[in-house]
Amino acid sequence: MSSSPEPDHAAGLPRILVIGAGIAGLAAAQALRGLGHPVTILEARDRVGGRIWTDADGVDLGAHWIHGTEGNPITELVERLEIPYSYVGGDSSYTGGFDNLDLFGTDRRITSQAAKNRTLELADGVLHELEQRAERARRRGHPDTSLAEAIGQILASRDYGPEDEHAVRYHLNVVLREDVAEDADRLSLKHWEDGYLVYGHGDSVLHRGYQSVVDALADGLDIRLNHVVARIEAGEGPVRVVTDRGAFTADKVLVTLPLGVLKSGAVAFDPPLPAAKQSAIAQLGFGTLNKIALHFPEPFWPQEQYAFGYLCRDTDRHPTVVISMWRSHGKPILVMLLGGSLGRELETWSDEQVADYSATVVQDIFGPDAPAPAHVSRTGWSGDPFARGSYSCIGVDASPKDIGVLAEPVGGRLYFAGEATNGYHWGCVHSAYESGLREAARISGDTTLYTAPSAETPRRQRRDIDRMKRFARMRMSHISDQDLRERVACLRGSVDPYGVRLFAPLVDAELETLASMFDELTFAPGEAVCREDDDAHGIYLIAGGQVEVDFGGVYERTTMTRGALLGAHDLFFSARTATVTALSDVELYYLDHYRYQTFLYAFPDVMMLMITDLVTRWEQLESALGAAALPGAQRRSGQRSDDGAVASA
Repeated sequence: MSSSPEPDHAAGLPRILVIGAGIAGLAAAQALRGLGHPVTILEARDRVGGRIWTDADGVDLGAHWIHGTEGNPITELVERLEIPYSYVGGDSSYTGGFDNLDLFGTDRRITSQAAKNRTLELADGVLHELEQRAERARRRGHPDTSLAEAIGQILASRDYGPEDEHAVRYHLNVVLREDVAEDADRLSLKHWEDGYLVYGHGDSVLHRGYQSVVDALADGLDIRLNHVVARIEAGEGPVRVVTDRGAFTADKVLVTLPLGVLKSGAVAFDPPLPAAKQSAIAQLGFGTLNKIALHFPEPFWPQEQYAFGYLCRDTDRHPTVVISMWRSHGKPILVMLLGGSLGRELETWSDEQVADYSATVVQDIFGPDAPAPAHVSRTGWSGDPFARGSYSCIGVDASPKDIGVLAEPVGGRLYFAGEATNGYHWGCVHSAYESGLREAARISGDTTLYTAPSAETPRRQRRDIDRMKRFARMRMSHISDQDLRERVACLRGSVDPYGVRLFAPLVDAELETLASMFDELTFAPGEAVCREDDDAHGIYLIAGGQVEVDFGGVYERTTMTRGALLGAHDLFFSARTATVTALSDVELYYLDHYRYQTFLYAFPDVMMLMITDLVTRWEQLESALGAAALPGAQRRSGQRSDDGAVASA
């Protein structure tokens, strides 16, 4: 049997077939229908929504949160549709926010604020080093490796005891397994969140579940449920889509199949997809985030608490958080999140195993008298033939460029949308929604339908800034007032080798934050602080003693004492060091470039001061060298600028 959407002869607009009634397909179809295109959606399931699925009890078994509420297009959509929602806080990693989390430790008690903060400080240190390694690998073009390999090396070098390593792995599981939905051994060190943009802080939930959004978007559309697509033929003539209920033809086809389905090969393409697109499909990861929902007659837990942290047992085998739907929806339901291989393993357990597992977690938190739930529901996204997982991620040797390749049209008639095609951010509802509007704009030529979110904040940068601020607060709590005053005075009066007082314009609060972040180092006479052509990796501020700086013959050697600043601008380049040798007992303050760079992100006015200084120094160099400042010109040994400072190259 063959059927086709009826053409709109009056408008003469192309006929469109959309494969998949998830939010990407629905958003595109509504936009194209609004422009007059004849649109039909083919959906394999007996419902709309795809990986959005709110059950009869109001539990979102798939997508759950608006991640990053302020400025998010989903927030704008639900406000336009007058769909009620509530802000629950958080940072798109710790659901509801780690600050607001009641964290239960191995003694089955709520940890103190100090102990809770210590777990975060330990994890921050590991994540900071992890990001340093990833940054070096990206800048130097090193081969990719897995996050797990780098994490293992970092943990081995720190020689943590069992309790501290347990705490670190807990936080890593929150950030990776329960947020990215995949294990560290399947994620790229270099690119796992490279270029990922986020909207405003905090998560929100929809009072009637995400189904209320897809139902509103589906209104008025021609949707053919229970049509399983087997083949897409995009040779000569109209595109032909073969389903188990007959074939459909159209001028253009928008494919919104989940990446997991594309990976499975369940849908054949004739001719085959371009090699680059096939490679992107193979290289990108596709994680799993499953849920266990425990339904009770009434709440027996603290009713104002939204999220409970679970650090009671082996974190690699248990959930990291338990969510209370009483706080957000007024429903006596507890929800556990299990991601990555743990989530996939859940799908193999019997109902009895799930019940026993869940009871252990609930009783650990709320005591041995916690009642059994009236019933338990759970998800199995990796075994779902129309999903094959939950959402995309960046696997080892993959990068966001693969997402861009996946998004590229084929032959001007085959288009691709879905969260796995959004290179600005993937794995979220807004990712899919934006991609649908993007392809509607591309298909129709109406560029007003979609604006790329290129002005948003990189997620890695936001996390780095949060870690930097926590690090500075921790340091300030451990540094005496006298020590902090001495550091600030040294920093305020600091001078780099070219005579620049870089930090003099900073206000006290900025100086105190920056000063608190430096480590203290000591060197004996004759000892090398750094050697010529080592990789530049940090800032050195001399607190006491003398050092000799040898510029390798480019400039004259110089002796520097208290207040001398080295390496402040090197983070802007793939810079190499000069040779710096202690002439006496020397005390130094040291700050690695990655943490310093994060400080500059958090204080953009300071960044502008640095850039202004760089421009001024370059102008001085041009003035001093004249034509020799042109590209390829040889620097003159010892050349100085007009103000007597050594000119910077």
